[in-house]
Amino acid sequence: MKLRIKLTLFALFSLQLFSYAQEQPVVSGTVSDGSNVPIPGANVIVVGTNRGVYTNFDGKFTINAVKGEVLQFSYVGYQTKNITISDNTTYSIVLEESASELDEVVIIGYGTQKKSHLTGAISKVVNEDLDQIAVSRVDDALVGQVSGVNIQATEGEAGSAPTIRVRGTASISGALSPLIVVDGQVVGNDYLGALDMNSIESFEVLKDAASTAIYGSRGSRGVIMITTKMGKEGKTRFTYNTYTGYKRARQSDAYYFSVNESAQAELVATGSLSDRTKYKQQIGIDEDWQDIIFTGGIITSHSIGARGGSKNTKFSISGNYTHDEGVLLKDDFKKYNLTLKIDTKVSDLFSFGANITPTFTYKDRFDGSTHDILRQAPWLPIYHDANTIQYVNRDVYPDVQIGDYAVQRHFDDYDLYGNGSSVSISSTSNTNPAAKILERDRTEDRFKVYGTVYGQFNITKDLSFKTVFSGDFQNAKNRRWQGVQASRNGAAAAQLDISSQNVLHLTTQNYLTFNKMFNNHEVTAVAGVSSETWDTEYESVRGTGYDSDLLQTITAATTISLAQSEEYEKRLFSLFGRLNYAYKDKYLLSLSLRRDGNSALGPNNKYGFFPAASVGWNVARENFLRNSDVISNLKFRFSYGITGNESFNTGSSLIDNYPYLALLEPSTAVVGGSLVSAFNPVNIANPDLQWERTKEINPGVDFGFFGNRIAGSFEYYNKESDKLILYNPVSTTTGFSNALVNLGEVRNEGYELELTTRNIISSDFSWSTTIIGSKNKNTLVDFADSDGQILSVDSKRAAEWINLEGEPISSFYGWVVDEEISPEHILYPYHPVGAQASGVYVKDLNGDGLIDNDDRTILGNPYPDLLWSVTNDVKIGNFDFSFMFQGSHGAQVRNMADQYLFNHFNSTQQYDPATTPNQGFIREKIFTNSIIQDASYVALRNVNIGYNFPRDFLKRTKVFTRARIYASGQNLMYLTEDDYTGFNPESIRRTSATTYGYQLGGSPIFSTISLGLNLEF
Repeated sequence: MKLRIKLTLFALFSLQLFSYAQEQPVVSGTVSDGSNVPIPGANVIVVGTNRGVYTNFDGKFTINAVKGEVLQFSYVGYQTKNITISDNTTYSIVLEESASELDEVVIIGYGTQKKSHLTGAISKVVNEDLDQIAVSRVDDALVGQVSGVNIQATEGEAGSAPTIRVRGTASISGALSPLIVVDGQVVGNDYLGALDMNSIESFEVLKDAASTAIYGSRGSRGVIMITTKMGKEGKTRFTYNTYTGYKRARQSDAYYFSVNESAQAELVATGSLSDRTKYKQQIGIDEDWQDIIFTGGIITSHSIGARGGSKNTKFSISGNYTHDEGVLLKDDFKKYNLTLKIDTKVSDLFSFGANITPTFTYKDRFDGSTHDILRQAPWLPIYHDANTIQYVNRDVYPDVQIGDYAVQRHFDDYDLYGNGSSVSISSTSNTNPAAKILERDRTEDRFKVYGTVYGQFNITKDLSFKTVFSGDFQNAKNRRWQGVQASRNGAAAAQLDISSQNVLHLTTQNYLTFNKMFNNHEVTAVAGVSSETWDTEYESVRGTGYDSDLLQTITAATTISLAQSEEYEKRLFSLFGRLNYAYKDKYLLSLSLRRDGNSALGPNNKYGFFPAASVGWNVARENFLRNSDVISNLKFRFSYGITGNESFNTGSSLIDNYPYLALLEPSTAVVGGSLVSAFNPVNIANPDLQWERTKEINPGVDFGFFGNRIAGSFEYYNKESDKLILYNPVSTTTGFSNALVNLGEVRNEGYELELTTRNIISSDFSWSTTIIGSKNKNTLVDFADSDGQILSVDSKRAAEWINLEGEPISSFYGWVVDEEISPEHILYPYHPVGAQASGVYVKDLNGDGLIDNDDRTILGNPYPDLLWSVTNDVKIGNFDFSFMFQGSHGAQVRNMADQYLFNHFNSTQQYDPATTPNQGFIREKIFTNSIIQDASYVALRNVNIGYNFPRDFLKRTKVFTRARIYASGQNLMYLTEDDYTGFNPESIRRTSATTYGYQLGGSPIFSTISLGLNLEF
């Protein structure tokens, strides 16, 4: 079906659902700027009513209004203007450019507030062009948009969630990601992957405790509030937005290995080539495995919407389809989204509304590890052909045929000279690396739906009551098939894993809102109660014993080796309130409190109290600055608040939901020679377990100079998180080595800057610049009996971390490199291709002439010192151009992929004990700062150039009211430090807060180039 037919049918269907009668307008006119240039899209409303329209492309408007009513005209960047309707029915309105946007409304918890009255640290991002960034998740588009927020592409698979931290890491065993609130409803972080950016109006990020304390026990991690678009009174407007782009993975030059280049280096160093090298060259294959698994892919998105309404009813409906092929072999993500919102005013006393957003996502995952695949030899083909089949050792592999997967062992024991001698070149017995991906299927299906129904009763003109019922439901199905050729163990390792999880989250909220302006006083108060429930069901099963890939079902398995079924429930009950007060718009006060009760906490501390207070002084409103030509805005702020963290992340779902109880898990035991069912204790009970607590101070200043041509804000914060929930060592006589307790303290201290300069402003040319900077220092203040503990992630490659008071939570630990071992002392320096010595000389830090544990020290940490971005927006006539540079500095990673790709563990890379000097000063590289690498980067995050078709041209089409084409790019430049060898310095393997910064290959950063189209009709 052609696009025009689809759009027509959609329009007819939407109009049938949301038809309304329009009253005959009686007032008309035009809206223009000071240069008499019409302003299209200006907002015209009748004050005190729900009536409102937009101006058309000629700046013209018509609206139903009567004599005595007040019309209000507003447009972004211009001063709002009010007129009272007289006997005239035609008006020419001239809007003056606004020196500030201080009257902008900001969404806060359970209400709104004027930006000029804010006393907390809240950043707002309006979706002006975020929907033109070709990403499959809305949170990916927020990189570099807000100070104090670190968004890392820790996983590069299509549709994968980035890691988001607001003002640092403040917990060890608790949740770290910010709370997500969509249209007033708290949802899980997974929903950021379900939303359509085209349906989002704005983001508000609440950062300080005074702003987040209204969310109490969930506020310490920060809050991201998302507001979706709503229709306005007037003609229904249809939109169609689409883009298509190509994604390309960033490869690593350090991990590029070549048979011929290695041979050339060997020839230069030794004057001859070894038999192994000659054999590798004879095979005739020299291929970079990065080119094989980093395939690149197409990303495309289609979004269509209709928004409008009558005097009393407003609606918005939109649908989206996104397909992201990712950049990895066998990586795919699809999303189907529908959003419906409706608000109805029944009378002056009562109104109600509802919204619902169902989403289905499908992900075909890259089921493998990049480090494991890329360490394979460049001479190894994927499949045998007529050339490579001749090298197969038929005595060992008689059945290998052309078209079969090639494995390294096939090429061993080859008679290179035809004299009966043999040469072996394999370095692993693994199957072909491509088979590890192609012979596995790992899929994730997610159905999510969230919705809200509300009713509001206006008790008086100043007092209203609102009741809200909301909920979200998620069904997640995971399936993983590992075929008979996916492993070196063949059919014996084939297995099927299937799991399903249902989560139902229901919320009820009831609250009163009081708004009153009298004389020079303005008071807004909120008081309410809320209740939330979570019910989770989880089931999983594993089947083994398959002898082929023909029937991939659980019933085809000969053995059910694992079956699990769990159910959890969680409850949260809350009382909350807030008072905002302003006197003469100059002296500001905000007080809030919340009391939460959580079923997951111990009976002795089930309830927590979270108060906050903030003050502000609008100095620019004082008489001595009111007429200043230099200072146009100056507001000092100070806030203090207490928030909490009620989410656990212990690694066990059972303990996360019931951490204070003495839990049991099913087991078996031998009684009387027979195997019987039994139960084992899981943990130690702790009825005193309570909330993690965060206390934060935040002085700040908002400023503007020269008519707000230069404007911004500066923040300082000190965030102390104590009563941390962590595992503390206990006596082994209890039967356990540790127990969950409230101990420990972490401090995050930092500065934030947001600065916007309007460099040039004219009717045909404008240029503005936005600079954002954040600096955070993380310190482990108190770690109780665990202070100084040394941990590792992988017992086979036990590189170490230390958790030491006075340092960041997670610090890399080990020996300091002194110098490399000379290749002449390595057993086989040129085999495998690209291999490096496994050991290195380290420094004797204490000068005792020995290398022992006393010479270990802190080698770095994974937390950035500075995050920044610089965005420039330029408009020339109908063209617009914008670009953002974004960077991170000071963080480090432990890049364990080096040990795999450079074959540090291979015996050929060990030093020769017969010739190597000072062997007592040699340590394996993984225990040193050899693989501690600078993760700093500078990226050209976003580039966008677009063209808006002229109004005269669009009028002639008699269809479109707005049309724009654009080209966009992401990460077109991505610079890393010289010592970084990987694909993505932002990639972090998920371990724990105490062993953070572990990188094991991971997924690459990718660049995207796309073309897009925006239509309105």
